[in-house]
Amino acid sequence: MLNNELVKKITASKKYAEIYEKTVARIVSDCLKKYPEKQVVKKAKNILHQIWGAYFDSQPNFKKLLESISKTNNPKEIALSLLRLQSSTKERIPILDTFYKEIFAVTGIPKTIIDIGSGLNPLTFFWMNLPEKTQYHAFDIDKNQAWFLKSFFNLFKVEQVKISLGDALIDKFHKSDIAFFFKIIPLLEQQEKNSALRILKEQDSKFLIVSFPTKSIGGKQKGMIDFYSKQFQDLIEDQSWKVEKLLFESELVFIIKK
Repeated sequence: MLNNELVKKITASKKYAEIYEKTVARIVSDCLKKYPEKQVVKKAKNILHQIWGAYFDSQPNFKKLLESISKTNNPKEIALSLLRLQSSTKERIPILDTFYKEIFAVTGIPKTIIDIGSGLNPLTFFWMNLPEKTQYHAFDIDKNQAWFLKSFFNLFKVEQVKISLGDALIDKFHKSDIAFFFKIIPLLEQQEKNSALRILKEQDSKFLIVSFPTKSIGGKQKGMIDFYSKQFQDLIEDQSWKVEKLLFESELVFIIKK
């Protein structure tokens, strides 16, 4: 069976119908190198679940969510409730009041930000306190989520935020002052060993903000900070980058100055 036919077989399923086709094609291609053809669809779906599906308790109905939002509501309050839908952004809620303030204290206020593998993180834009001229551009692999976020920011006339589809392992991203890589390094390495350093080196940004969770999805914390600190140091040990570490209650952050 050709790659395209296997991709169509996966995107024909309701759960994976709205995933960026380039990502599905990449994963199918990788699986064909490792497994018999008859196992590829199942293996590819397992990987898609690990890198995308596992971060939602249940897939949101974005159309219904958008219909429930009124222009008269406070967008920041609505964003706060929406951030709870995804485990990665839910963990960030308790630290939002200081998170970006401490990051930008190191980097300075950026004119351009890109957010790679963003999930619902664009909704934290309201806590960034950025000047009107600063542009924030987020990339992820979920078409439904991208449609929802575009619609959300259009509804509230927030023109600084741009939402696009993008896959860190195959796409190139434009130049920026800051590039966010929030909690995605383990996911990149899981899919393609030694890919994370390549991607960090290729990104044309003054600062790279790399973060790791301090707890597992199941809520376990023991050893996580030490584990990810070592993983990160091992990753960049041969680079001459200047690195600053910030530790928050729910997130370990490294600020790389290239």
